[in-house]
Order: sequence, then structure tokens, then C-alpha cells
Amino acid sequence: MTSLPIVERELGIASRKLGSWLSRWIIAIVAVCFGGLWLGVAYLEGGMMKGDIFFAILAWACFAYCLLAGLWTTSDTLTREKSDGTLGLLFLTDLRGYDVVLGKMITASLKSFYGVLAVLPVLALPLLMGGVTNDQFWRTAGALLNILIFSLSMGMFFSALSWSSGRAVFWTFFSLLSVTMMPLIYKWLGGTASALYFVSPGFAMDNASASVIGTPAAGFSGHWAWLGSGLAVSGALLALASWIIPHRWRETKLRPQVPNLAKRTDGDSLQPSADRQSAMLDANPAGWLVWRMRSFRTSRRLLVALMITGGLALLGLMALAGVGIDDVWIFMALLVWVGSFWIRLEVARHAVTTIYEAKASGALEQILVTPVDERQFRRGHFIAMVRFWMWPVIVLASLPIVAALLSMLMTGWIFDDALFGVSIMGLMSGLIAVVFFGDLFALYYSGCWFALRSNSYSAAFWKTFGFVYLLPTIGSVLLCWMGQFIWLITDIIFIVWPLTSLQGNFRRAVSGEYGIRYARPLPSPATAPTPPVIDSPNR
Repeated sequence: MTSLPIVERELGIASRKLGSWLSRWIIAIVAVCFGGLWLGVAYLEGGMMKGDIFFAILAWACFAYCLLAGLWTTSDTLTREKSDGTLGLLFLTDLRGYDVVLGKMITASLKSFYGVLAVLPVLALPLLMGGVTNDQFWRTAGALLNILIFSLSMGMFFSALSWSSGRAVFWTFFSLLSVTMMPLIYKWLGGTASALYFVSPGFAMDNASASVIGTPAAGFSGHWAWLGSGLAVSGALLALASWIIPHRWRETKLRPQVPNLAKRTDGDSLQPSADRQSAMLDANPAGWLVWRMRSFRTSRRLLVALMITGGLALLGLMALAGVGIDDVWIFMALLVWVGSFWIRLEVARHAVTTIYEAKASGALEQILVTPVDERQFRRGHFIAMVRFWMWPVIVLASLPIVAALLSMLMTGWIFDDALFGVSIMGLMSGLIAVVFFGDLFALYYSGCWFALRSNSYSAAFWKTFGFVYLLPTIGSVLLCWMGQFIWLITDIIFIVWPLTSLQGNFRRAVSGEYGIRYARPLPSPATAPTPPVIDSPNR
């Protein structure tokens, strides 16, 4: 019997796909173009190559790619098979859990490995420029591959554990973000417990490239220990996924898919009367798609509690404890950024989840054959989303306003043109607020459209969140203040294009007819009649 048959079969199929070849070439071309641009800029500035800075930028960009690879590759691999009902067919044979887990992981992650390997030659260019040592390059390459395996293993674990693709993507993202940032934040705040560093992928990159810019690190002994512990954790996650999946490929008991909407009309207040449910469904038949998911209601409550608690604590420190206003504003800006990122992430996830799951289950087709037309459905879904996320947005917007008013009362500032209206700070603050609300509309409309057009949840979510938020964020960092205007233009594009597509092709996208080219049937060619057969006269 062939060892690991699914791995051998899926690896052969994936390696022959055109997408695997194209992804490797595209990533390599982007890296080469970036390297050529850097060399051109260095030549124009007098020949200073600055290879250490080039190495740091490209290494940390690869770190972000490797860390997030598990989100868009492996986090929904097994959950999609569960929802389609095809995963159980594999266990009718003598295949084991590790056969299925490793086979699916290899198939989904081949493009990611190709991308990292394509970037490594460009990452080695600073060895010729100067400023980077050979040991430093190999430490970074080993850390990148280790982080990639860790991210893919984390995605496979939550994919085996979860029933919903959205839940698997969320917990994978939350776990990767927590295990990466918390030890680093502890270190930057002056923590000395070095044992916490070994659980963070960011520690590996921080230690591997520590001597790139600034003072070199004291030593790299901990780096090699992290590589070993990272591989051990990745192996443990794959082993757990292999043990879980034979027991979680189907639900052992029925669960209610739609909660009792009679108990909640707005997600918070209790309404025990069944008449309230009928009234809500009559007023907005599409509202149940938005309100039925408990995870989003829990996320909304946690977000509001975090912003209110953190905001009151910071305002109390400002008013009572006499803490410096500058320090309070730094933490207030951090709290506002966390809240805005949380809202953006959840709005995109909420829009994609509601439409994608309704399409996959056939609920959208059933709704559209009722007297509710597509325009009423789209309007009802939009109104329900606005009501769902209205209070978190109001709380988030009130934090900097209240902090600004309190600062003016404490310092004796007055309202004049130097503070608001014509000042650069006032214009930039207004632009940031406009971009935030533009992001919310763009994430909603793009999420609905990509959910209708994509075959997998992760593809729909990452197209939405990547095109609307992640890429403009990178552009704003590179272009400084001009990036906010580019960000606003991107929002306008991803509002107008999905909105017009939804208005004109919603029903065709739901039925699966959108994108299929109509081919007029060709007339059958005329054929000559068969000549008669004349018997021989000798018969």
C-alpha cells in the first residue's frame, strides 16, 4: 500500500495546476521589481545600497505573508468538506486522520511554499550590497519557513475543530494575532520573562533580524531554541487535527440552525412574545440573516464593553490622576485603532458570512421565489446591518470627541481656527473619519458581492478585507499622508462597483447564471438522404 496516498495524489495534482506555476512567477516578479526599484533609488542617491534596510523591509513583508498564509489556505479546507458532505466518504476507506489532514494541508499550502521559495533569492541580494551577514540570512529563511508551517498547522487545527468556515477563520486569525503580538508587547513594555518569547512567531523574526537596523542583539541562542519549539508546536497541532477529524467529520446530534428570534429583536433586549418575532419578520424579512448568529452578537458586546471600559479608564486618568495629556492621547489613539480595526474586521466577516451561508444552503433562492423581490431583500439586509453595528460605531466615534472636550476644559483651550476647520490636524482627522465610514460601506458591499461570486468562504473574505483594507493600509504607510486620499479613492471604487453589480446582477449571481457566456446553439448540418439500396436481380 502506498504511504500517505492522499498526499501523493493531491501533491501531484496541485503541482500540475496552472495557478501554482503562475503564483510562483507573480510573487517572484513582484520581489524582483521591488529589488530593482531599490537598486535604482540607491544609485540615484549616490551609490549607497543600504542592503540592511532592504533586507529588513522584505523580510518583515515575508513574515506577514507567512503568518497569514494559514488564514486564506488551510483554515476552511476541512470545514468546506464538512459542509459539502464529502469528508465522510474518505473515512469509508481505510484512510487515517493523518492521511486526510496532511493531504489537505499539502494541497492548500503548495502555493504558499512556492511563494516563499521564490522570494528567498531576492532576499539574498543584500549579501552582495553589504550590511547583512550570511548567518543572518539563513536565520531569517529558517524563521520564515518555520512560521509558515506554524500558520498552516494552526489553520488545519481550527478547520478540523470547527463546523463553520467563518468561525475557523476567526479563531485562526485571533490565535495567530494573540500568540504573535502579546509576547512582543510584553517585551517592548520592559518585560524580562524570556520564556514567553518562545511562544511568539514575532520573536523569531525579531531575533533573527535584530542586527539589521540598530543595536545588535546580545545573542541568538534563543532563536534556535524557538525554531525547535515552533516545529514541535506545529507537529502537535497537526497531531491534534488528525485525532479530531475522524470524530468531527459529521455532527452527532442536530443543532438548531436558527435561534428563537422571538426572544430577541435587536440582539440585546428580551422579547418573549411570539408576536414580536412575526412583527420583525414582517417588517424586515432579511433581518434574520443578520441577527441569527450568536458569535457576532457576542463580538459586538465585547467590543462595546472594551471601548467603554478602556475609554472611561483613560478619561479617569486624565481627569483625576493628573496623568500627562500626551500619554493619555497615545493610549486613546491605540484604543480607537483597535476598535476601528475590530469593527472593520467584523463588518466584513458578517457581510460575507450571512450571504455566503445563505447562498450555500439555498436560503437565498428560497427567499427570492417569495413575494419579497431582490430590491426589498437588499434594502432589508442593509438596514439590519446598520442597526446591528450602529451602537459600536457611535461609541467609537464618541471616544475622541469626549477626550478632546475634556482636554480643552483641563488646559483652557478655546475653539478657534488653529484647532478645527482650517488646521492640518483638523483636515486629517476629518479625512480619517471619512475613510473609516467609507471602509464600512465598501466592506459591506464588497463582502456581499464577493460572497455571491466566490466558491469558498476564505476566498470571499480575503478578497473583501484584502482589497478594501489591507492593501490601502500598506499604500498609506508607503505614501504617508497621500495614502489617505488613495485609500478614499479605493473606497469609492469598491462601493460603486459592487453596488452596481448587486443592483443589476443579484438574481443571476444567486442562481449561478452570472458569468456564464450564452452560446447560441448551432443548427445541425444538413445531411443528404440515404440512397436506396437496390437488390441484385440474381437474388
